[in-house]
Amino acid sequence: MLEAKVHPHREFLLAQTAGQKLFLTLTVTPTAQAQAARPDLSVVFVVDTSGSMREVVTEPTGTTGRTTTVDGKKYEIVKGARNKLELLTEALNGIIQSDLLRPEDRLALVKFDDMADVLVPFTPATDTQRLLAGVERLDWYSGGTNMGLGMQAGAKLLQGETGSRRMVLLTDGQAFDAPVVEEQAGVLAGLQIPVTTVGVGDEVNTELLTLITDRTQGQPIDVVPDTDNPQPPAVRATELPLALLGDLKQAANEVVTNVALSVRTVKDVVLDRVTRVQPTQTEVARADGPLQLGNVEAGIGATYVLEFTLPARPAARMRLAQLGLTYQVPGANYRGELPPLDVVVEFTGNESMAARVDPAVMQWVQQRNIEGLVAQATREARSDPAQAAKTLELARSMTQRLGNGAMTQVLDRAIGELGSSKTISLGTAKTMRLGAKTQTLKTSDGTLPSDEDIRRMTGA
Repeated sequence: MLEAKVHPHREFLLAQTAGQKLFLTLTVTPTAQAQAARPDLSVVFVVDTSGSMREVVTEPTGTTGRTTTVDGKKYEIVKGARNKLELLTEALNGIIQSDLLRPEDRLALVKFDDMADVLVPFTPATDTQRLLAGVERLDWYSGGTNMGLGMQAGAKLLQGETGSRRMVLLTDGQAFDAPVVEEQAGVLAGLQIPVTTVGVGDEVNTELLTLITDRTQGQPIDVVPDTDNPQPPAVRATELPLALLGDLKQAANEVVTNVALSVRTVKDVVLDRVTRVQPTQTEVARADGPLQLGNVEAGIGATYVLEFTLPARPAARMRLAQLGLTYQVPGANYRGELPPLDVVVEFTGNESMAARVDPAVMQWVQQRNIEGLVAQATREARSDPAQAAKTLELARSMTQRLGNGAMTQVLDRAIGELGSSKTISLGTAKTMRLGAKTQTLKTSDGTLPSDEDIRRMTGA
């Protein structure tokens, strides 16, 4: 029910040369039988109900001249505008009443502020009255942002569920309990439950939300006020209901779950890194046992880049590693295991043969490297804006080569800010960081990286 293919970036490598890199793409695709087995969904929404969720994020139609104070912060009372919590309520109501859900699907609702409470335990999607009543209660609460407590409550609910399990975490601020958040991200990763993070506004701790999505193989959604001019992957506040519905559709489309990868290498071959590069980009956490690759969508599948460092070897054809894959198809109540996949290359003294590169594999590698350049430039911008701009120019050239227009626009904006103000705004930095993970695109024009790019990345 799952098909897998591997492609090395080179069939031939230089003999007697230590420290060469081997990049390998692993592509997994559900079979037609798996694609027809839509899983039952178990989704818990973990919602921030802190005082700042009352901040208006859509255009008002008028003012009242009055203000209100919530948790020590003063807010203007306006007409015709909606705050973050109201938009979220609208989105959840739309999901509960959508025709996407089936009677076998189950939803739960958790709120967090100073405390975390289960407003609705896992309930059949057909019990819309109970679910809608729980959503209505979200406006009863206020307080701080103990996000880790909310995640803990949601994880406990999900432990007893089957099928395709998912947590949707919605917040607008800095977590008061970041260590608990990190701990719960590890718990959810161990349970193989992906987390979708929905960050609203510029004050969100993007680093923390990224950690959650990386560890759990989830995905981030970035929401900005309608008064902003968002660039992908950010969405306007009024687009939040559609974005959440799209995430739920994706969950229903993940027909293969709990994909785990075992890598056995021969002596002195080292696996350095595994990155999912499609449909979104996340780092796969290293582990002593099998690596958790997450879930796989019907039709789209998933692509991973494995990076190895090789020892010096004599001229010969040899196997460097063996890959094993296990998985589940919950919609068919099936657990499967693929036959081992061998990673075989040939070491040669012929430099022209060793220079042959698979352009498709190298495009994935370049896409992966964009995220590293973005993180590097963000750090450099604090002390050396000129160097940060050079780093972003390199990232920009990669996005142009890959045909990733959306990410090119994000980088253009950051480069422009460095030129005018010698800094990168919080909003642009956030959009750039998340864009490197979500604005992924593979081209098929056969464009190769430059010779210098190949030498720098492969060590040859």
